[in-house]
Amino acid sequence: MNKTLIALLLFSHTVWSENQVSTTTESITIDGRINEPAWKQATKINLAYEIEPLVNQKAAVETTALLLDTGHSLLIAFDAKDPNPNNITAFLHDRDAAYQDDQVGVLLDTYNDERRALGFFVNPLGVQIDFIRSSSGEDDSWDAIWESKGRITESGYQVEFEIPYNEIQMASGSGPKTWGIFAQRIYPRSTRQILQNTINDRNNNCFLCQSEKFIGFESVNQSSNKKDLDLEITPSLTATSSKSRPEANLPYASSSSDFEPSLDVNWGINSNLTLNATLNPDFSQVETDSGQLTTNDTFAPFVDEKRAFFLENNDVFDSQFNLVHTRNITAPEYGIRMVGKSGDNAYGFFITDDEQTNILIPGVFGSSFASLDESSTNAVARYRREWGAASNTGFISTYRAAGDYENHVVSIDNNYRINNNNRLTAQWAHSETQYTQEIINEYDQPEGQFSGDAQYLRYQYTDNHWNISSTYIKRDSGFRADSGFMGQIGFDKKVAGLGYTWFSQDRWWTDIRFYTDWDITHDETGQLLEKELEGNIHIHGPLQSHIEIGGGYRDRYWEGVIYDEKFSWFDLDFKPWKNIRTQFNINSGDLVDYSNDRLSDSIRYRAGIDANLGQHFKINFNHTHRKLSHKGRNVFVANQSDVRLSYQFNIKQRLRLAVIKTQVNRHLDQYITPSDFYAHSNHIATQLVYSYKLNPRSLMYVGYSDSGYNDDDIESFTRTDKSLFAKFSYAFKR
Repeated sequence: MNKTLIALLLFSHTVWSENQVSTTTESITIDGRINEPAWKQATKINLAYEIEPLVNQKAAVETTALLLDTGHSLLIAFDAKDPNPNNITAFLHDRDAAYQDDQVGVLLDTYNDERRALGFFVNPLGVQIDFIRSSSGEDDSWDAIWESKGRITESGYQVEFEIPYNEIQMASGSGPKTWGIFAQRIYPRSTRQILQNTINDRNNNCFLCQSEKFIGFESVNQSSNKKDLDLEITPSLTATSSKSRPEANLPYASSSSDFEPSLDVNWGINSNLTLNATLNPDFSQVETDSGQLTTNDTFAPFVDEKRAFFLENNDVFDSQFNLVHTRNITAPEYGIRMVGKSGDNAYGFFITDDEQTNILIPGVFGSSFASLDESSTNAVARYRREWGAASNTGFISTYRAAGDYENHVVSIDNNYRINNNNRLTAQWAHSETQYTQEIINEYDQPEGQFSGDAQYLRYQYTDNHWNISSTYIKRDSGFRADSGFMGQIGFDKKVAGLGYTWFSQDRWWTDIRFYTDWDITHDETGQLLEKELEGNIHIHGPLQSHIEIGGGYRDRYWEGVIYDEKFSWFDLDFKPWKNIRTQFNINSGDLVDYSNDRLSDSIRYRAGIDANLGQHFKINFNHTHRKLSHKGRNVFVANQSDVRLSYQFNIKQRLRLAVIKTQVNRHLDQYITPSDFYAHSNHIATQLVYSYKLNPRSLMYVGYSDSGYNDDDIESFTRTDKSLFAKFSYAFKR
């Protein structure tokens, strides 16, 4: 069959007819065995196409998905054939951690608005991955309660899963509903192949617009069917016992114990509106955040949100500016949150208090955190109107106040999809702020009430090969987004980007991507802050490898001087065996030494390995190294090692040990103000946690953590903090 005929055949499938989803009242056991008679009547979906890395080619292996509507839930089964089942990659993992494994799943556009989809994926052993996919990307911090089982067979593997309708939002009302559905299989062998039920037109900048349409689900109407009332009540108890040293050379103070009950309520008012409420919530972080090495950085580090209360449909609050970053809220006593959608209107709000008010103080050249020992009120409201072909216009308002401190932001954003190749995005925000006298004095901030604006404008053209973009960003020196995370202000920036991708069907590489961009940034006086030209080549090759080589040239302004920085980098990510993934990155060149106001030589590298030793035991190791030198002499050498060892007893139970060690050695004779630094510092933090997760909200954690350090004043390593902790929660659903 010639290429023209293949192209016509593929084009004929780009307009999908609506398929009826079969219904059943028969009982099906979720056990990974597709043997009940009801499955023979199910809607059948063939995953006939490979869409990555080869584009719209015939799938190398046979995969069939089956759908059944029970009236209360969606039943899904996959029969994934494999000519060599021994090559299947399948290990026991914690939830949302099986991305490197074989897996099958669906993307459900439950509103059929082609803007947002819910992902439900399962590896061959039944390990779950769920996420929200939108124009902002994929966010797996969202978790639903659903059931899945999988098993490897002589001919491949089979999985079954059940998604209750009261776990997902969808259009309300009686009668048939139309969903957009992608069925996908991740088939990682020499390359990481994505197999799908539809082709993917890369000349169309809207992926979700290309889903296959399915009609049914007419018995789903939570507002009138009380049997399906979505009410979830989750009581929790957190117990801690800790002790610390007032000073490293003093003995431990008396132990401090705390028992904190809390209550979370999740009410699906109807199929498209959810209310969350919490009393005395446990917003503790049980799992240790990944280590970040911030030596010679002037901006505060960003930390992702992981707390369940803020994660329900949190993509509603997304915009081009990060105006909502809920990790700013530390210790609330109450919270209420509502997110919903009606027709083309999406909306959401939340309000909480906070016993401690943490504020990001932004600047032109750096940012830092300030804290007020006063309780604050935190409120966010969001409205978004969808229109046209995957376009939308939105409004957002945020408010924080504590005593004499107050910050209020209003913003309008617009995302205009002009056609399949062109998109225009814009946002404007205005803030009104007043700081306390304490912050004004300590951080040299404006007196009284002050205001500022921020603007964003971006045009982008994309097709199968080209990626062309132009961006303009401006933030006044008076702009503050204290409910979000925007660390730099007082600048305007222009960026122009150009990229091109080559594809191969029969060479050792599958695609090669070239990208370059030029940007220039000024402060409000017109002073040049940065001018940069950089480019890179990215290659997808065998062993699921990603290779990137890049470099550039930058003019950077610092303390009255413009420094010329030249830099280059190399990235390598590949899987030599199915159970091992390795990563290496090195970045070298010139870099401004911010502590000593001069140009120095910099080298940074990061090496990592993820290894599964058998189905149960896993090792994650990452090491980061930074070295800054001037005229052949080291200014500092910093190393951070992050080791995570875990034993997954089964899908529900895990024991995990985390150790993070950070060591910095400085040559003080190279510093302008040596008294501001230690010559040697060493910090170690450890955590041991046993977890049992019946589901994402019915769980138990029991663990121990400690930390300690030594520096020029403390010769030997000294533990300064110890704690025992336990958390218990159970979700009662009706």
